[in-house]
Amino acid sequence: MSKRNGPHARAHANDDDRPGRAPDKKPARYSRAEYAKVLALQDEVARADADYQRLRNAYLDMAQNEPTHEVGLAMIGADMDRAHARLQALIGLPRLPFTHEPSAVMRREAQRLGDEKH
Repeated sequence: MSKRNGPHARAHANDDDRPGRAPDKKPARYSRAEYAKVLALQDEVARADADYQRLRNAYLDMAQNEPTHEVGLAMIGADMDRAHARLQALIGLPRLPFTHEPSAVMRREAQRLGDEKH
């Protein structure tokens, strides 16, 4: 007597018995090497984001506290722009030609905030 048609048929059903599913098809899984690459990429994205945020905060701080220090703003701004481009490349966003540099946007925001305080 077969258990396939009994009251516990679902409990003993194999993947092969399910309708609409090919018997030789297995769910997609990462290999160990692919999984290690994904974890490494996540760590790299986290580091790149932390670098960008650190430089962004330093730029904003300098733009608010020492807006006349043009050399410092230019140096931190260039580093921030590179960190932003690196982060975009890691996430897979294309570099668009009409995109403003983040440092120029931050400088305008800092000037606007400074004007609003006074």
